[in-house]
Amino acid sequence: MVRLFVTKQKGNHTMIDFDSLEQKCAANLDWHGARIKFLARFLVALITTRTVNLAAIAQVFAGTAQPDSNYECCRRFLKDFELPYAQIARLIVQLLGVPDGWTLALDRTNWKFGQTDLNLLVLAIV
Repeated sequence: MVRLFVTKQKGNHTMIDFDSLEQKCAANLDWHGARIKFLARFLVALITTRTVNLAAIAQVFAGTAQPDSNYECCRRFLKDFELPYAQIARLIVQLLGVPDGWTLALDRTNWKFGQTDLNLLVLAIV
């Protein structure tokens, strides 16, 4: 099983160890600390909700801010910040624990969803 983040016990409750996830992100991304902190919380919310719907993610976002504020924070991050894909790829490989010598698979597919054509290009680690 892949563990992207670790948990820690606090009394009778299991909590997500954001510090550990933030350290892993910081080791692979040369970003400002606030962006690292946001990314760690965003990843956990994304995995928890199992959706890319920002309204749903904002509801479970860690912290004391209101869901509307979380939604705007997510929206601004995705709209205004250009993701450095090479750094993100290194982070994903490190988080997943992929050993050296991995193989990439590239697949293109075209689906029709109602009247909409969906063209997908997927790059995956095999």
